[in-house]
Amino acid sequence: MIPSNHPIPRDAGVARLVGQLDANRYECFAERAGILEFEAHMPRVEAERQALIQTLARYGFPHAPSVWLLQVGIGDGTQWVLTTDEVATRHQLANQGLTDVSTVDLADVLHRQFGHGAWLSTSP
Repeated sequence: MIPSNHPIPRDAGVARLVGQLDANRYECFAERAGILEFEAHMPRVEAERQALIQTLARYGFPHAPSVWLLQVGIGDGTQWVLTTDEVATRHQLANQGLTDVSTVDLADVLHRQFGHGAWLSTSP
């Protein structure tokens, strides 16, 4: 939510999304917008747009679940790993000698590979 002592972004679409940001995301947005406007000499509206893109790229969309689906090639087959910490899971897989790993779209894989739903099981 935009704090009352901060200006509302000039672009209506940016303002709508910024209004949904939590405090950490908003702080990142405001800092980036200021840097881009004053240090990079961007017009304010463009600085706010770029700051929002950078904030969402770094922290994700508000209220979005922070999960990733990794596709892991093992021999001639494929296994799927659902994780809340992509970097740590990639390191864990690499330590097991599994390097054929790619991040894939969870919804797309559920739809195409599993008919909209999949059973999960734990790994040892």
